[in-house]
Amino acid sequence: MLKNVFHRNDFRFSAALAVGLLIALSGCTGSTTPPPSGDVAPDARPGATTATPYVEPMVPQSPSEDTGAVLLKSTSFGKITQQAVPLPPVADLVAQADDYLEKIGSTLKDLDGTINYKRDADAVVRDANGLALVALAIGLSTEDGKYKKAAPGIIAAALALEKVDKYDAANKAYADLKAAFESPGDPSTLGWTKVVALGPAMKAVPNLDSAVKRLSGSESRLKRGSGPARVAASLAGLAAIGQGTMANLDETLKPDAKAEWIRECEIFRDAAIKANAAVHALVDGKATYADYETAYKALANTCDGCHKIFQPNVK
Repeated sequence: MLKNVFHRNDFRFSAALAVGLLIALSGCTGSTTPPPSGDVAPDARPGATTATPYVEPMVPQSPSEDTGAVLLKSTSFGKITQQAVPLPPVADLVAQADDYLEKIGSTLKDLDGTINYKRDADAVVRDANGLALVALAIGLSTEDGKYKKAAPGIIAAALALEKVDKYDAANKAYADLKAAFESPGDPSTLGWTKVVALGPAMKAVPNLDSAVKRLSGSESRLKRGSGPARVAASLAGLAAIGQGTMANLDETLKPDAKAEWIRECEIFRDAAIKANAAVHALVDGKATYADYETAYKALANTCDGCHKIFQPNVK
């Protein structure tokens, strides 16, 4: 899906990954013209599914002038008609949300004493945006699960955290984020809207994938301890990012390529879901490690089609 997210068949990223991930923040047109409509053609590449109809994301008519702004202005989300889309098990999304909360807390501890929080807080911003998309998927999942009611509050608190530029303010915002995990909310107010900026969300992709590769590089490693659960959670997070960034078309270099962007997001999302399912099947004795490798390789290969459309000069 998303630029240089996965490139080599040996599952290693190229050195240019960090640059390659920013598909669209440079050269964003900021056009206020809605992208053209059109059906999405089926795709034959590994990872594509056609069982569930595409759900039209609501893309704002004009992007925020502040590219780092919280695009969700308050906890008062407008009600939007919802349809089910393919998502990983909600338990895995919940596990990834918990992991994000812990990682953000650890990062803030490491930043204690920083003299330039805004400069050093990239990991906080990255993980807060990833958490917002995971929480969105939890809230919109057809499954009931932990944090479903809290999802609107988690999203708002995560995006408030990524906006602060002082260390003390970040600690206060993190306390609010932890409290949001217990907040009562109404997930029916959520919809597949644009809730994060594309750049930070894309930075979350290689971070999650590095955890997958580190924990699943061999069968023994994947089956060891909490490995399967952590890999499944990371893959669920990738699926949530694939689904959640469909509404960020206006931030890409080709805001008129609606059908292509949707297709690439769907392919990436579905491939991540299949890899997640392969982990569960392996644990249940219903699949082999080779089956998992095949599913993961399909996920790794989803970058090529996106490159041809959105980054033809990225190798």
